[in-house]
Amino acid sequence: MGSIKIVNLSFRYDDAGLNIFNHLNLDLDSSWKLGLVGRNGRGKTTFLNLLRKRLQGLGQIQTQLNFSYFPIEINNSENMTLYELQSQVSFEQWELERELNLLNVDVNLLWQPFKTLSGGEQTKVLLALSFIDQNSFPLIDEPTNHLDVSSRDQIAQYLAKHDRGYIVVSHDRDFLNQVTDHILAIENTEIHLYQGNYAAYEATKNNRDAFNAEKNQKLKGQIKSLQQKSTQFRNWSDNIEASKYDGKKTQAIINRRAQINKAAVGHAAEKMMRKALNVEHRLDRQVEAKKALMTNIEAMPDLTMNFKPDYHHVLLETKHFSLQIQDKKLFHDLNLQIKNHAIVSLEGKNGSGKSTFLKMLLGQFDHVNYQGKFELANGVQISYLPQNFVEYTGTLSQFAEKQQISYEALLNNLKKMGFPRASFTTKIEEMSMGQQKRVALAKSLVEPAALYLWDEPANYLDVFNQDQLIKLLKEIQPAMLLIEHDQYFIQQVASQRIQLQR
Repeated sequence: MGSIKIVNLSFRYDDAGLNIFNHLNLDLDSSWKLGLVGRNGRGKTTFLNLLRKRLQGLGQIQTQLNFSYFPIEINNSENMTLYELQSQVSFEQWELERELNLLNVDVNLLWQPFKTLSGGEQTKVLLALSFIDQNSFPLIDEPTNHLDVSSRDQIAQYLAKHDRGYIVVSHDRDFLNQVTDHILAIENTEIHLYQGNYAAYEATKNNRDAFNAEKNQKLKGQIKSLQQKSTQFRNWSDNIEASKYDGKKTQAIINRRAQINKAAVGHAAEKMMRKALNVEHRLDRQVEAKKALMTNIEAMPDLTMNFKPDYHHVLLETKHFSLQIQDKKLFHDLNLQIKNHAIVSLEGKNGSGKSTFLKMLLGQFDHVNYQGKFELANGVQISYLPQNFVEYTGTLSQFAEKQQISYEALLNNLKKMGFPRASFTTKIEEMSMGQQKRVALAKSLVEPAALYLWDEPANYLDVFNQDQLIKLLKEIQPAMLLIEHDQYFIQQVASQRIQLQR
């Protein structure tokens, strides 16, 4: 049992103009199972690195805890898995085997080169590694990326078996609901602590945002009224100043405002002008005070999609379709239809052939054998969102030119998704995975298409961006074949769900 006490912590990177965190104060109990959530680029991984002392901020982090971290960086993926992990972390073989057994993972994987493990197997082995030390406090950064539903449930059950606490970063709402009892939410440069899982946090936040939105609306009305009064007094002051030497006009203004002695026109004009200015300044101060009371609620701008419905009623159809690579059967008896306005979710375990099927449709995968029938509408415009973005390189302007899309439209969607302006000139290959994903997504949204083939769009996207995408897809209802493991995302957008049979 221990604690993490954060006192007046501030941090910013040397090349950044603004702080990521400002004067944070937190008391965290090591028995809590904490979910760390927030927008991409707002400091989740930075916060974990501050705890690990990989970064140094102003203020104090007081704790006696030792931290483990997922995922460690693999130096040589050709090494035997056990030896590669032992080269970085001190542990006994039986300790790792104990954790792998809890995860229901075959311990013989330790005797394979790390690069031969599947993505899911690599994730589980590295997660088990972070729980070896019974006295450490695990910091777990995005453990569910690219994992199928059963693997996510497997990891959730594994975390539930441990009594000790941890901090986990994830954008998968269902997963967070299973594995957390507290939520740390990064909102602007502050971190707020909530008791309960993600659903409890979301309900609290939505209620708070609704209350603040109503309060802001009232304040806007009050500010508008004050500004109108301030303008009236400014006009009165200007009229008096402009007509100082017009006796009749000055007298009329003064009589109307103050009913003063006609013999004191000049003096009264000065006096009334000062009064008008004083009232104007007082109203301006009240306006600023009202503005200070307004709460900064992050708006969710609407994304745009260049969907061009095709004249074909059915764009893609398969009948009793089976796919295999060499002697490995991937799936069989797939029957689906993609119509002009329908989002079909294609679901299955990792390695079942979902991504291979998309690449085959695009003509990018030649070494496959299939049986049955598939038909793609002739000349249909397709937009493809890949799972990996290694082929995307160069600056955004170079990328837009190469992809033959509008650079302005690309930037517009990126801005709406909260993409940092400072990264507009960064090469795509040097961006974070979250930034690369938003570039790939913005590209697909901009290019004209009648059919969308999207491979795991929710991966690396924060909940805010996921909600933007969900809202857009619900409104447009494009023709789309969707591969996704995030159950919430699928439930929100799919009009039909198809499970692959192996």
